[in-house]
Amino acid sequence: MVTPAPEPGSTVLPFELKVGAWRAQSLRGQGTYGFVYRAVSEAHPGPVALKLSVYPADERFVHEVELLSRIRHPSVPRLLDAGVWQSPLGGAHPFIVMEWVEGEPLYTWAARRNPSSRQVLALLAQAAGALQAIHEVRAVHRDVKGDNMLVRPSDGRLFLTDLGAGYFAGAARRTPPHMLLGTPEYHSPELWESTRRVGPGAAHVMLARPWDDVFALGVTAYRLVTDTYPPPPLPDMKAGQCWRPGGPGAPPPRQLNPRVDAQLDALILRMLSMKPEERGSGLELKEAMERGVTQAPLSAEGALFEWETLKSSQWTEQEVAEARFLGGNRPRLRNQKRALEAGQQDAAQRAEVSRQQVQARTEAPAPASRMRSRRWLPWLAAAMALGLWPEQTGSMRTGDQLTAEVLEAQRRAVSVGDTAQKEAGAQAKPPAKKPVAQPLPKEPRPGQLRPNAKGRCPGKMLAINGGCWTKLDVTPEYCPEYAFLHQGGCYVAIPDPDSDSDSERVPTSAPGGQ
Repeated sequence: MVTPAPEPGSTVLPFELKVGAWRAQSLRGQGTYGFVYRAVSEAHPGPVALKLSVYPADERFVHEVELLSRIRHPSVPRLLDAGVWQSPLGGAHPFIVMEWVEGEPLYTWAARRNPSSRQVLALLAQAAGALQAIHEVRAVHRDVKGDNMLVRPSDGRLFLTDLGAGYFAGAARRTPPHMLLGTPEYHSPELWESTRRVGPGAAHVMLARPWDDVFALGVTAYRLVTDTYPPPPLPDMKAGQCWRPGGPGAPPPRQLNPRVDAQLDALILRMLSMKPEERGSGLELKEAMERGVTQAPLSAEGALFEWETLKSSQWTEQEVAEARFLGGNRPRLRNQKRALEAGQQDAAQRAEVSRQQVQARTEAPAPASRMRSRRWLPWLAAAMALGLWPEQTGSMRTGDQLTAEVLEAQRRAVSVGDTAQKEAGAQAKPPAKKPVAQPLPKEPRPGQLRPNAKGRCPGKMLAINGGCWTKLDVTPEYCPEYAFLHQGGCYVAIPDPDSDSDSERVPTSAPGGQ
């Protein structure tokens, strides 16, 4: 069944709204099933990534929480919290809180810097290590691609993100057997072939395997060093005939870009092997790539692409279109001025991180027991708010016991969220309280969504005083503190997703999921 698209702004958080223990600061990304916000909490040092479900009672989030809770790797963002948020507009929306990564998507990072083969090997080694950690818990990512990898410029750490389409052993299926998840350009020949064998009533089940993730990593690396994808693994297409049984596979990256180091070229072709068993595990690839970093010749230190010599006004229409796809670059050419600026910014970030680390050494850390308990407080609060957790938890639990119990409470919360919302509305209203909301400002708030040229806002939002607002279905005496009063109504400001133009958006869950 196709899930209908949400009404624009229907689940966007108003400014300064709290979700559990977290206060949303700015909208950083939006996908088919989730919004991603930069959020903070008094109990947690630094910002976090708050991922909120677009749809109430969406079990995809329970699935993702369970998968994230199994993985421990420095290149996979840590799960910090999860729960259910009761929207003032109605509905119980699951949310996930993860480690915040101040980074850029892999392709964007590379387009701005023109890295060397050695640098690419170092990044791919981290990605392979993250895949190994996922595969070790009998799971697969199923949407490995450069858009789902973030590079932190301050230290060069790569993070593999967005496990919303992932699958792990024992997880319930939520999609038809013939549905192929992930991004088509990254699908392996075996996955494409499986679509040909599935027909009405067929018992065949298409499940991605670890070697499919490895193939997708190979596609990511291929595009990273050539600015193009390998031929699509579709035997029915002329360009894809190289993937037929006994075929040669993808052309070597060095054939398109002679600057690619020979070791990197060989490893990319290995990941794109026609035989899945020859692609290697995440661990094998990680070790091979790390050896490549230390053993690569001096030529591997050179930039992968030549520097641009023409002004953009001299490019052809086709080159302009290609440049849009490649972050403002013509294929296999890079802007030297932009690369120098990016290098300066990276150096400044490294200096700032070093300063913060020195400062942190002078401060006494909080006791480990307190930090561990803080992690679970928002989970318990969310569960108790829906009556799914006893106020007295009894004897102390181990971390694993608590994880299992919280996940169970999360599942139950999602399934009864709407019921709980209706029951709560049927109860007697509490005594009237003194209004805490302020009058609606005469000017738009910083970062607020503005009306279009015709003075209109998306969907059912209202254009008032130069900003876009949503009216809550409550009387003025119940208008919450983050809202504003206007002509007897209660309104919340809607943030503009593009207001923070200098920050890269965080990828959110891909469509589908099992």
